[in-house]
Amino acid sequence: MAERDTADAGDADTQQTQSRVDATTGYGVAMTFVAGVLLALAYYGWLAIQGPRAIGQGLPEPFYLLAIALLFVIELLNSRQAGIVVAVARGIAVAAVYGALFVLAVEGGVYILNQPEVFLDNFVGVTVVAVSLVVAALLYVAYLTVLDTMDRPREPVER
Repeated sequence: MAERDTADAGDADTQQTQSRVDATTGYGVAMTFVAGVLLALAYYGWLAIQGPRAIGQGLPEPFYLLAIALLFVIELLNSRQAGIVVAVARGIAVAAVYGALFVLAVEGGVYILNQPEVFLDNFVGVTVVAVSLVVAALLYVAYLTVLDTMDRPREPVER
């Protein structure tokens, strides 16, 4: 394992970069992985509700509302240090995105259980999972890039 150069330890840019990298290894990476799996199942949920099924056949709709409420509360509590406005906004965003993915993923999972050939024929399910993980990772990197851009100090424009 390589040792850190002590000359860089006091550099603010190095510390900011290091803390940003540390932040990406925990909660964000786990949420990205979960989003990738949910996105893959949600694809099949979308196919199911466009074809032979309707929403609510996987689980009764009140359970979907309960899951979305739990997502909101978890993100609200996770973001509480950012202030009430940011915490509520993040809670709404996470509940909307992950809630929609959850609803479609449950419907897709039930669709796959009832008709496994839609997932297994020609290994199309492996391709769907791979693409979903890549899309989720790209979205997470884009999110981090936006956050990083917002955190940078603005340089004054010379006239």
